[in-house]
Amino acid sequence: MTLITPDDGPTGLSTSITSLERQLADMKEDLEALYLKIRAGDLDELKNATKATAEIRQWLKIAIEAEATLEKRNKQRKGIVHDYALDFDEARTAIEYRLDRLRRARDAG
Repeated sequence: MTLITPDDGPTGLSTSITSLERQLADMKEDLEALYLKIRAGDLDELKNATKATAEIRQWLKIAIEAEATLEKRNKQRKGIVHDYALDFDEARTAIEYRLDRLRRARDAG
C-alpha cells in the first residue's frame, strides 16, 4: 500500500515565504533609512512611505492567502488529509491478490 504525502522540496507557499522574508528585510532597511530622514526633519517622505507601506502590506496579505488556498486545494486534489493519504486502489489490488492466494491454497489442500 502506498502512502501519499505532500511533494518533497520547496512548495509554492514555502518559496513565497522565503521571498516574503527577503522583502521584509529590504523593507526594514528602507524603514531605517526613512527613520533617519524623519529625524533629519524631512516629513514629506513619511507621507509617501506610509501610503506605500499600507498598500504593500495589503498585497502581501492577499498573495499569502492565495498561496495558502492553492496549497490546500492541491492537497485536497491528491486526497491528502493531515499531511498523508492512502492509495486505496493499490490497497484493493493487494488485498485481492492475497485473497486469490488464499483461495488457491485452500483448493490445493
